[in-house]
Amino acid sequence: MIVRNFVKMHHYETSNRPSICVVDKFLSRSNFSDLSEFAEECQYRYGERDNGTQRPTGMTYDLLTEDTDEDDQNVIDLIHGKILEKFPEMEEYKLDRMYINCFAPREIANFHQDCDEPLDCVTFLLYANPVFKGLDEGGTTEFYLEEKLIAIPPIPNTLVKFTGWIWHRATPYNTDHRFTYAIKYTKDY
Repeated sequence: MIVRNFVKMHHYETSNRPSICVVDKFLSRSNFSDLSEFAEECQYRYGERDNGTQRPTGMTYDLLTEDTDEDDQNVIDLIHGKILEKFPEMEEYKLDRMYINCFAPREIANFHQDCDEPLDCVTFLLYANPVFKGLDEGGTTEFYLEEKLIAIPPIPNTLVKFTGWIWHRATPYNTDHRFTYAIKYTKDY
């Protein structure tokens, strides 16, 4: 049994500034249900290539594009607005990319960074699957930080904020597709 409802945010910080923050129950039940359903209905394209030398993995659906439609814009506005509400310091950052990741059962992802150290970039992940089936189902996000692995379980409606240059990867579910919204910001100097 996992009990997480008694704490709203959990922080994992180190001495040299990278951090990981976990926010439970990020959206209202209704908004989360809508976003979970939206993620399951999108038309995905194969192959996110995080680093030029790695093989592509997963599938993605880009929300923030030149021809973003009204439904996609509503998703962007909801997530971005809620992030700014919970993390006002993000007003100083530029929203660079928002998309949905979809990993097939047992599909292994690569460790990668979302930007190079020491760039000031922040990534958010929103776990979009409607049900958490337990630790044996997998689906965590693994972070490699100071020679340790930190795994954040994919509890529905949980938002993970982290320094973008922390090495990380998705782990697959054993039996289901894994959906996460990925939201990436860079410092606007």
